Amino acid sequence: MEHSNIEKRKQAILATQTSLSSARKQFKLVPVLVAIFLVTFLALIAFGALPRIFQQQALFLHTKAQLTEAPSVSVTIAQAGPATEEFILPGSTEAIQDAPIYARVNGYLHKRYVNIGDHVRAGQVLADIDTPEIDQQVEAAQSAVEQANASLDNAGEALKKAKADALNAADNVHKGETDLQFYTAQVKRYVELSKQGAVSLEDRDSHVQQYNSGVAILDSLNDSVRSAKATENSAKAAVRVAQAALDAARAQYHQIEATRSFKKVTALFDGIVTQRNVDAGALITSGSNNSNTILFEIAKTDILRVFVYVPEQYVPYIHTKQQTLLNFQEYPLRDFTGVVTNISGGLDPNSKTLQVEIHVPNPSHVLMPGMYAKVRFRAPMEIRLPVVPATTLQTRADGNFIYTVDSEKRAHMHKLEIARDMGGQLEVFKGIAIGDTVIVNPPDDIQDGMLINPVPAPKSEK
Repeated sequence: MEHSNIEKRKQAILATQTSLSSARKQFKLVPVLVAIFLVTFLALIAFGALPRIFQQQALFLHTKAQLTEAPSVSVTIAQAGPATEEFILPGSTEAIQDAPIYARVNGYLHKRYVNIGDHVRAGQVLADIDTPEIDQQVEAAQSAVEQANASLDNAGEALKKAKADALNAADNVHKGETDLQFYTAQVKRYVELSKQGAVSLEDRDSHVQQYNSGVAILDSLNDSVRSAKATENSAKAAVRVAQAALDAARAQYHQIEATRSFKKVTALFDGIVTQRNVDAGALITSGSNNSNTILFEIAKTDILRVFVYVPEQYVPYIHTKQQTLLNFQEYPLRDFTGVVTNISGGLDPNSKTLQVEIHVPNPSHVLMPGMYAKVRFRAPMEIRLPVVPATTLQTRADGNFIYTVDSEKRAHMHKLEIARDMGGQLEVFKGIAIGDTVIVNPPDDIQDGMLINPVPAPKSEK
């Protein structure tokens, strides 16, 4: 019994020793395991596990903040549009007056007195044309006038004679009437005396015969007067015919003489010669059809006119006597002043533009016709609309929208009607008012009534 207990104690002691030996071996493995864990941990850091863990944690925190805090958005204030509108339009420059000069007579150019670039005065002779045929026509017309004048003189002399004959015939009639009155009185007296037997019948018949002769003479004299009047009227008609012939001859002469005056080519107005296409000896043909050559072209350039085509949106700002500033490429640092003188009565149906004429003083002639001009208009704005940055606009399928922020920092969506797109800015006709706080670059997830944190947008440098 006692022997068995001893055996059990020995076995227990052996087991304890075995356990202690195993524990000692396991204790020796702990540093190895720690080293393996450290190596593994460093490997995880090297391959980015920890950065991803940190990113996930940051995302989690950001999402939590979005759920508990209002998002920040940039805002700006809707400003009033400019008090003065300024816009620049292209224009084409022309002379205030420009005229090509053609020949009015046929002939050969005898002499030319001017060349391109010369300043000329109205009525100044530019060239002479040799016209021998017209010179002969003038001489013939002058001879016809002289002949017609001589015929008129002859007709005048005949009229004078006819008038003298008519006066003489009238005097004879007056004398005949006086004689007939005497004969009539004598006849009456002798007829009465013969009835009383105081005179003989022969005396009575003699006075009756004298009376009858006086009547016949007066009738003859009246016929002479009528004949003289007819002759006078005929002479008057001859004078009128001669006068008409003289007038026709003079008219013909003046017409040919006027035509001959065109042999001197003159300037129609003060200006500058811009074209010269002929030289001495050139054959000249009158007329202005396409086959005839322009002798000269003169432009009046002390005042230039500039034509500008104004788009429909700027039409209300244009009026006569309005001053404009013009800039030319040839003089980039100099502004020229012009005045609106004429405005078309309607828009061009194709381009929807309004033709405007501007006059620009050019006393020193530094500007030339054909130059390209940039015309700058300034006009006071009668209605000042709200102006916002173009980045405030949000375009959707159902229109354009903009978001405003109220005093409680809540966003409100408004449908926008744009009056004018000015590039980086929009002029708003309807949707917001001047002074409203609007959101710049509104996020896609923004909602109407959403609580936000407005942050003033940085001002852009102009």
